Amino acid sequence: MYGYLDLGLVKRSGDSAGVERGYNNWLGFHGKETLGNGLHAIFRLETRFNPDTGETERPHTFWQGESTVGLHSDRYGTLRLGRALTPLWDMAWQYEPWVNSGFNASLAAYQTGSYGSDGIHDVSLGYADATRISQGIYYSSPAWDGIAVHAAIRAGKDPDAVSRVRSIAISHAGERWSAALAHEVNARSDDITYVAAKYRMQSLTLMGSWTRHRPTDAPRERTWLVAGTHEFGRHMLRTGYGRNQDSRQHKLSTGYVHKLSTRTSLYADLYRERQERYRNGIAFGMTHSF
Repeated sequence: MYGYLDLGLVKRSGDSAGVERGYNNWLGFHGKETLGNGLHAIFRLETRFNPDTGETERPHTFWQGESTVGLHSDRYGTLRLGRALTPLWDMAWQYEPWVNSGFNASLAAYQTGSYGSDGIHDVSLGYADATRISQGIYYSSPAWDGIAVHAAIRAGKDPDAVSRVRSIAISHAGERWSAALAHEVNARSDDITYVAAKYRMQSLTLMGSWTRHRPTDAPRERTWLVAGTHEFGRHMLRTGYGRNQDSRQHKLSTGYVHKLSTRTSLYADLYRERQERYRNGIAFGMTHSF
């Protein structure tokens, strides 16, 4: 059993201060049974909730985070069935200082623009499938010299969908640097290509990404971001800048994290973003994992 909690005091331009999440909150269960000859049965169940109200995150999807069962082989990789993040979204959180949260100072909108993995039932499902595939088949290869391949596809085509949701990514994880290349097509036949890289120099980590999103019924989007973190002792500074090249929207974010322990942290974030108009925001919060 595991979980994560993140709540803080948040204030944005034009809004009154309130208690809100700074990242998604979850309670999960996962397990592994050894079957022999390097083969394991695995499962993961993860529900998501809003701790400020106690409500489930998505009203129609209790196991919002993940609900999969599968087999893992040390030699042949991992095969899962069920519902989980697509390979694209499972890569993106690693290349943004606020782990693609989409809240407060996060630069998530400048990683993937307005793209969503569903695109058909977003409103009716409360955007539950914006980053996930339901009825999915997922495969991740073993790593060869740090390089691995990840793929996912929806097993049954939604009768309202134009195309079958499918996603593929190639990742590299090295001692100092990592990189990802992903391509995905959603149920509307919108497609997205995502490229990202990260380089670690002792306490300093630099990262960046570039994305091209081609909707079927709207102008294309090109987004990019550059960011970095600096860790020293129990402290971490994080900052980043993201921009949409086509809409000219952009955002500058900075923050500070103080680790009280390996599981508990305090944070403060500040940002300024231009959409239709400029908006400023500030957040002070606490995280705890177990």
